[in-house]
Amino acid sequence: MRESSAAKRRAGIRPLTSPIGLVIVAADRLFGEALGVLLGREQGIRIAGTAATGMDALAVVTAVKPDVVLLDPRLAEMNYLDVVHGITQQAPSAKVLLLVAHTDSAEICRALKAGARGYVAKEAGLLAVTEAIRGIHARDMWVGGADTPADGSLTAREREILRLLATGGTNRQIAEALFISEKTVKTHLHHIFRKLNVTRRLQAVVHAVRLGSGLL
Repeated sequence: MRESSAAKRRAGIRPLTSPIGLVIVAADRLFGEALGVLLGREQGIRIAGTAATGMDALAVVTAVKPDVVLLDPRLAEMNYLDVVHGITQQAPSAKVLLLVAHTDSAEICRALKAGARGYVAKEAGLLAVTEAIRGIHARDMWVGGADTPADGSLTAREREILRLLATGGTNRQIAEALFISEKTVKTHLHHIFRKLNVTRRLQAVVHAVRLGSGLL
């Protein structure tokens, strides 16, 4: 006789959850397929499909409606921002996770505005990529494992600094643009990091996009 779900809960037995449906998009087909083999061995992850071009990615995502799309931005025939936007239109529930070689704040900011939900660096390794896939599936965003930020109220000056930070500006460039000292910029950044509950510049930019409300 099969036990009911209620009986299993009373006995402390947790019901099995569906695995995370994952689509991998990488221009290097061999890399994408190899990554698929490795990630497919991870508990709770199911490879729903792979694609090597933007058009193929949109077709696969439309067909299988995955939970997460792991996207290498280096696509040859189509701008990856258009692919991100297309995915969000074709499969709104799919969360796009960028697999990046370089954490360029301005570029990642553009991707997030297009609809991506987070990023993970290639150099971080397989364990970090696996954690990011699980993390972005469970949360709204994924920023290298950072906790969801406090919705701190930023001042007008802090918003200006954050906007310049999102363009890739250094402390010196921000100081020159706003006619303030670098020391003042550092002080403002300290306050911004504290209010957004982050520790790195890129995390602040990503969370600013998440919080929206005209921050950027």
